Amino acid sequence: MTRWIGVVAAIAALNTAVPASAQSLPEEPQAPGFAAPNLRLPPRNAHGDYLTPNRDLAGHDAFWNLRIALNVAAIGCRGPASYQLIADYNRIIARHSPLIRSAETAVIARLGRETGTNGISTRDKVSTRLFNYFAQPPAQREFCRVAGSIAQQAGAMEAAPLLSMAPAMLAQLDQPFVDFYHAYERYEVELVAYRSARDFRERGQGGTMLAAAKP
Repeated sequence: MTRWIGVVAAIAALNTAVPASAQSLPEEPQAPGFAAPNLRLPPRNAHGDYLTPNRDLAGHDAFWNLRIALNVAAIGCRGPASYQLIADYNRIIARHSPLIRSAETAVIARLGRETGTNGISTRDKVSTRLFNYFAQPPAQREFCRVAGSIAQQAGAMEAAPLLSMAPAMLAQLDQPFVDFYHAYERYEVELVAYRSARDFRERGQGGTMLAAAKP
């Protein structure tokens, strides 16, 4: 209901601000970050939060996702800070290899219990989905900035505090994608309003066709 109220208000604003003969539509709204059209956003929970693969994780599960996120950043982020990010990620691998191994063992065991398998194949599939999630182009600029800060912090921490802080760090790495989803949802509302206003103007009022800018 809120979305359609917004659409109606947008149409009214477009069609009452100036006389019909003088109106012209702006350019059609563009998806944020040059995202693909008709993107499927994650579902929301009862509180309206997007159910990303990084929500409500703790312990080894959170650290495993954190490690994959930083791996994606070290591979894909480019810019003046990328060399430092790579160095910090390599420091994490060298310093926290026991924690990485224990997290992997815990994740495989959990997935094995959930699927009735040895968990390894499922781990591989989950890891691939996480790689693709953290590599989403529209959110990369902010993700890389956050990843640089997180990698620097994680590389300087002991294992126990790092494991404890993993959920909070993961939430920070997830936020650029959540922000992108919110921006995309706003774009969808604006696009519906734009196209509804354009169609209304093209039909005209009282049988008179009005000029309208093409998208």
